[in-house]
Amino acid sequence: MNNKKSPKNHTNSPPKTTDRQSIEWVYQNVMEYLDVGIIVLDLLENRVVYQNTGAVTLLKGEVDPADCEAICRLLLPQEDGQPRIQGLEGQQTTILGNRVMGYSVYIIAEHTCFILLRDITEKMRLMSIAEAVNTMDNIGYTFSGIRHEIGNPINSIKMTMSVLRRNLDRFPAEVVHEYIDRTISEIGRVEYLLKSLKNFSMFETPEIKSLDLLVFIEKFIQLVKSGLDKEAIRLQLDVPTGPVWVVADARALQQAMLNLLANATAAVGGRSDPLVVISVQRRSKYVTVKVRDNGCGISAEDQHHLFKPFYTTKASGTGLGLVITRKLLAQMGGSIEIFSNEDAGTIVSIFLPWAKEAADAD
Repeated sequence: MNNKKSPKNHTNSPPKTTDRQSIEWVYQNVMEYLDVGIIVLDLLENRVVYQNTGAVTLLKGEVDPADCEAICRLLLPQEDGQPRIQGLEGQQTTILGNRVMGYSVYIIAEHTCFILLRDITEKMRLMSIAEAVNTMDNIGYTFSGIRHEIGNPINSIKMTMSVLRRNLDRFPAEVVHEYIDRTISEIGRVEYLLKSLKNFSMFETPEIKSLDLLVFIEKFIQLVKSGLDKEAIRLQLDVPTGPVWVVADARALQQAMLNLLANATAAVGGRSDPLVVISVQRRSKYVTVKVRDNGCGISAEDQHHLFKPFYTTKASGTGLGLVITRKLLAQMGGSIEIFSNEDAGTIVSIFLPWAKEAADAD
C-alpha cells in the first residue's frame, strides 16, 4: 500500500522559485484585489513597475496608467523637471477630472516609490456638508451676541458725537481729543465684531501665526457673554497675567471654542447653578485651554463615540461639533482631549503649540 500523498496544487501559495517571482506573486494575488489603487514607480528607469486593477480604474480616462511621466506630473512635486518623493508625509490630494483623489507616497528604495490612491470625492463632499451644517449652527448662537454687542458701541458713538457736536466750540482741544479717542475705540469694537463674521468661512486658507491667547479669549468672551447671561450661566476665567503666545489661526480657533462652549452650555441646562470655567496653562511646548462645566457629563459608552460624525445624544444635535473641532485643531498642530463622568461635569482640554519666539520677544 502506497501511503505517499500526492502533492496538492495550491494555486494561492507563493511559488518556491526566485525572489523576483515571489514578489510578482504578491503583486498579482494580494494587492491586485485591494479596494485601493496601488502604483509602484521606478523613477530611475522612468517606468511603472506595478499597478493593480484599482489604480488602472481610478486613472482610466484621465491619465495613461502605463505613462510613468504623466503619473509623476499628477502625483509628485517637480524639482528642476524631475519628480521628488522626499518630504511627502501624510495624505496628499489632487484633482483628477471631476474627482478628488487622496494618495500617500512611500519610499521603498532610493528611486522607487509605492503610492496608495483612493477616490475621496464623496468623503470631501460629506465633509463640506458637515462643516456647513456646523457653521450654520454656530451662526445663530453668535449672532444673538453680535446683535447685543454691536448695539452698545454704536449707541456710545452716537452719544459721544452728539455731545461733541453741541459743544465743539466750547470744549478745549484736549477734551475734543478725548471724545475722538473714545469714538475710535468704540469703532474698533464694531470692527472686531464685524470681522468675526469672516470666521464662518471655513474654506479659506488658514492664517496660522503667533497669537496672544489671552487677548483672543478676552475678545471671545465679549462675543459670547450676552448669550451666557441670557441663559443665566456663570462664566469663570482662570488665566495667567501677561501675554501667552500660541501658534494658531484666530478664525479656526474661534470656531473651535464656539463648538466647545455650545456643548458646555447645553450640558449645564437645567442645573441649579450652571457654571462654565475657561482656564489657560502653559505646559512645555504646548499651551492648554480647558473648558470645564458642571453639567450632566458623558456616559462611558457615549465617550467611545465622541468623535464619530453624526453621532449625538442631543435631541437637536448634529454630532459634528467635536469632529470639526478636532480637524481645526489638527490644522494648527493642536489636539483635543475630553474627560467626563456622568452627572459630574466635563473637562475639554485643547492643546495649542506655544509660540516660543513671540513669547521670548515680548
